[in-house]
Amino acid sequence: MYPTLYAVSHAETSLREPRDRPLSTFWNEYLKMLPVIARANYRLQERMLGRRTFAFLDQLEERQRWPQDKLKQLQFDRLKQIVTHAYEKTEYWRTTMERQGLTPSDLRSFDDLYKFPLLDKETVRAERERMVDREGRRRLMLVRTSGSTNEALQFYADSDREAQINAARIRGHRWVGINKGDREMYFWGSPIELSKQDHIKRFRDWLINDGLTNGFEIKPELVKQYFEYWMRWRPKCIFGYPNSLMLMALMSQPQDLDLTALVPRGLEVICTTSEMLTDVDRDRISKAFGVPVFDSYGLREAGLIGHECKHQVMHTMDDQLLLETIDPQTSEPTEGEGELVVTSIYSTVMPMIRYRTGDVVTLSSEPCRCGLSLNRLKISGGRVADFVITTDGRWIPGYAFIYICRSVPGVIKFQVRQDRPGEIRVVVATDHQFPNDGIEQIASQARDRLQSEDRVTVEVVEDIQPARSGKYRPVVSRVAEQALAQANES
Repeated sequence: MYPTLYAVSHAETSLREPRDRPLSTFWNEYLKMLPVIARANYRLQERMLGRRTFAFLDQLEERQRWPQDKLKQLQFDRLKQIVTHAYEKTEYWRTTMERQGLTPSDLRSFDDLYKFPLLDKETVRAERERMVDREGRRRLMLVRTSGSTNEALQFYADSDREAQINAARIRGHRWVGINKGDREMYFWGSPIELSKQDHIKRFRDWLINDGLTNGFEIKPELVKQYFEYWMRWRPKCIFGYPNSLMLMALMSQPQDLDLTALVPRGLEVICTTSEMLTDVDRDRISKAFGVPVFDSYGLREAGLIGHECKHQVMHTMDDQLLLETIDPQTSEPTEGEGELVVTSIYSTVMPMIRYRTGDVVTLSSEPCRCGLSLNRLKISGGRVADFVITTDGRWIPGYAFIYICRSVPGVIKFQVRQDRPGEIRVVVATDHQFPNDGIEQIASQARDRLQSEDRVTVEVVEDIQPARSGKYRPVVSRVAEQALAQANES
């Protein structure tokens, strides 16, 4: 998600505890016992930053059980407001709408949204200064995305936008029993977080019961340090990347570290984000830590999109977003599965209308036992570019290889690479548990899954380096990237 340089240089910094400061042992225990104090500190922090987080949170919690027709009316009213604001206040959207022969009054139903052109990262990158409304903004800031595919993006945000995202995250955590102020450990790797772990930032995080461990720097000698730190911190929730948590689980076993020992220390749930959480990884992480695992999904430029409830159903933020799916190659609307397209209806600072996420999902309005009236989302294929394309033209999602590689003992990391059509290479980093026939097991399962004439090779390496973002990509397919680029140009 962010450059590895930060993760490495701040690996030790992320482990420093408040108890290193005078008298902090007492206060650390005091706040541990009283999350209400940490929650009050967070309220004060948000107020000082000009963010109306808890006012927005109250609104979100009121709407989450609204009848569908009332929720749809809210969505449409807010959509009209966003479109009108974009037309009147931003040069880019006014020009774009005029080119399409559109005015705000032409928006009479949700179907009229299809008249708007799709918005992609390249357009946002090129037109950013013409898309922003700077008037009357509190704490206008330029924000940078992670660039998990090495395509970082900068866009504008303000206090209200950030407060809305924070409120949505708090609401999602409450669905699984975690409230702001409960002790959380972020198993994270953002240079924004890691590079700001100075005394003031660390002290502020301590005041709101937030801990941080470097989720990008994971190796056997650090796993024991992380575990001991977590035992002292006593988190109620660990929040991090699925791959980081899987590596923690795998590397703890040879060292006889029992991660379930965190449960008597207060651990109740694990929440994941940023990477695709497969069923097999969810099960393994849950068994390793002894607690349920709940997933969330969001984009920095679009905010939180979905969060799971206690039934492990991912609910969408329908009171903040309009979601649709399209065929990634033809851009035509699809029913159910397709590339996710997002329209933000809660922020006017830089209107995002019909923004292509590049992620393949399945949308559903099926009711959930939890009673929330919000719709459902399932991440069904990862990123559009995280596919391999077989010689007969089929797109195979990266998660298929996750199941294959996880089924063979001793595979610590893996990556599928497709540099040219007809050739697929699976690269794995292994430990002593990897069997003698492990290479053939992976190759055989991959061939069975592909059912094609593609040549499959498996290579064992000492380590697999993450992308410049710091995150591990399960698939690097130049073939899929080129096919998408050609489709977008046509």
